[in-house]
Amino acid sequence: MKTLKEISEQIRKNINEFLEVVDGAESVLEKAVVDMKVRLNEAKDLVGAAIAEEERLKRAYRETVSTANMWGEKADAALQNRDIALASEAQQLKRYHLNVADGYKHQIAVQTKIVTSLKTALHKFHQQFQNAAGHAETLSYRQKRAETRAGLYELIAAENGISTALAQAERKLKTTEEKAEIWENRNHRDAADVKKDVEISNLDKSLAELKRDILGDRCQ
Repeated sequence: MKTLKEISEQIRKNINEFLEVVDGAESVLEKAVVDMKVRLNEAKDLVGAAIAEEERLKRAYRETVSTANMWGEKADAALQNRDIALASEAQQLKRYHLNVADGYKHQIAVQTKIVTSLKTALHKFHQQFQNAAGHAETLSYRQKRAETRAGLYELIAAENGISTALAQAERKLKTTEEKAEIWENRNHRDAADVKKDVEISNLDKSLAELKRDILGDRCQ
């Protein structure tokens, strides 16, 4: 049977092991939140790339329009100088760049819709992430509190081992004390019987001697 000291040391060991498990355990929820955060960052990068493409198209559109305007100015200058060939070439280049600019304008409109759609989706995803992260944090705190409570009360319940040990020790002591009392009483009775036998023997001897004194040899 374990001593009280051994039981106490075992309880202390169990408490330390429990605290190490609570402090060192990785939460599945935390991993899920981290994974979701990684995907959110990837989504941000994708939206960022779409926005960057939209800005690139806008710059290309502005540069193309600026180039078209430049060729238009050259065409006007050539007409003023009566250089019909140069004016015609400049007009053709102006129309070409304006056509290119129209293409960019169409691409910009499409890309703007894509970016708007992606921003909306990203915003919803970000809200989902915040909600999920908040919910996960709450669940994690509740889980840790529940684990702490369950572990602590489980360890406290081990106190019953001490109570059981004490009860067993008390029963054993009571049995030993009763046994000791029985043997003590028996020894007292045996001693009393021996004393009584001695007294009877002495009395018989005294009576015999008295009888001899009175009767003399006739009693033989």
